This record gives sequence, structure tokens and C-alpha cells, in this order.
Amino acid sequence: MEMRQKFRYAIILFMSQFVLNCDSSGELASMAREKESQGNTAEALYYYDLALRENPENFTANKNLGILLAESGEAPGSASLYLEKALKKDPKNPEILLYLLEIYLLAGSRDETDTVLRSFSESWDKDRESLAKFLSSCILDNKKNVSERKRFLENRIPESNPASKRLFSHCGKKLYEETSGK
Repeated sequence: MEMRQKFRYAIILFMSQFVLNCDSSGELASMAREKESQGNTAEALYYYDLALRENPENFTANKNLGILLAESGEAPGSASLYLEKALKKDPKNPEILLYLLEIYLLAGSRDETDTVLRSFSESWDKDRESLAKFLSSCILDNKKNVSERKRFLENRIPESNPASKRLFSHCGKKLYEETSGK
């Protein structure tokens, strides 16, 4: 009887340890978000890394780390890796798609850009889908579309995401001889 009780305690101890470990990557990702909101980018990177070591499939850590790296502009390859992992969990997320679009357009990667455009076509956000097509056409194909550009300027659609705002500005400078950061 005593052996059964020890066995139960061992199972309970094991299960509680398992539950704690499952939760720790989420807690680490939360700490990373907190550090990021305080402007402590280095600490945020550290905590996202720890969260992903605990759970490489952590959606929040992959998404936020990918965005943080994309925003820095220093590691587009790493940023795309983390964003693609997050995209597997939420394939229609327009924020992730816009950051990936920025990385692929600026790299001149037509195949990956086409993949992102297909993902946009399956999403619910048709304004961002048309923006993605416009930006792709502008940056990769050097095609102007004055009426569509005007619509985006009036509706401020590119302003909704930092990546789309930068791409729209890049397009304006490239084809529309824009010198201000609209």
C-alpha cells in the first residue's frame, strides 16, 4: 500500500512539473513583451529566445520575435523564419503577411512574394490584399497605378501597419518621385 502511495506522489509531482513547464514559454513570452514595451529590446530578444527554447512552436514568441527583427532591419532572414513559423499557426494573419511581404519585396524574391499574395487572397482582409498586390506591382514590376495609390492615400490603409507604411513610402519614392515620407 505504501508503494502505491509513493507512486501516486511521483505521478502528481511529474504532472505538476509538466504543467509548469508547458506554461513557462507563455510566461517568458509575456515577460519579453513587457520588456519590449519598456524599450528594452535586448532583454526582449533574450526572453523570446528563452520562450522558444522551451517551446519552439510558441505562436506569440515566433510572431513577436519575427516582427522585432523585421523592424530592426538587421536580420531579415531570421525574421522571416520566425514569422513563417507563426504563419503556420495563423495562416491568414494580415500583420504577419505584411511583414513577410516587406522582407520578400525588398529582397526581390518573386516566388516568396507570390506565396504571400496567395495567402492574402485566402484571408478576410481584402483592403490589405489589394494593398499587397499594389505594392508588389510597384516594387517588383515598376508599374504605376495612380487611382489605386490615391485610394490608399485617402483611406490611410498603409498607415495601419509599420511594414505596409514603409513599403508604401518606398513605392512612392521609387515610382512617384515622392520625397516626403507619406
